[in-house]
Amino acid sequence: MTLYTIIEAIVGLVAFILLAVCTKKREGVVYGTLDKVGIATNILLILVYVFLLPFCLFLGMISSPSYKGFLGILGWIVSIINASAALFCGLGLGFSVSLRKRGKSKLSFAVQFAGVVGIILTVGLYALFAGNLLRYLN
Repeated sequence: MTLYTIIEAIVGLVAFILLAVCTKKREGVVYGTLDKVGIATNILLILVYVFLLPFCLFLGMISSPSYKGFLGILGWIVSIINASAALFCGLGLGFSVSLRKRGKSKLSFAVQFAGVVGIILTVGLYALFAGNLLRYLN
């Protein structure tokens, strides 16, 4: 899962940069209060992600299924979700900037928290399934 986790982190970062930079602001779009709050929240979330993502990347790297068969398939699904936290963070912030530039303030504000959901899923699923579907670190 280490290689997958690294690739997903790179894809998430590239997606964030491309979505934020390549989307042009539409004419007539005026930023309101929710947009300004969303900009501040994006900056705050970037700082939160910088501090929390190394931990989530570590959990994604050590997530590997314990069993074979049907439980192994479930273990792989949980492992892939655990390894994709950085992708959720990058896509959430990138779509937030892109939607704000298109004038969709409410959706932009809501989608920026996809990374928070990804981090909570990673930590929660690892804590729930370590030793069951996922192998222990030792």
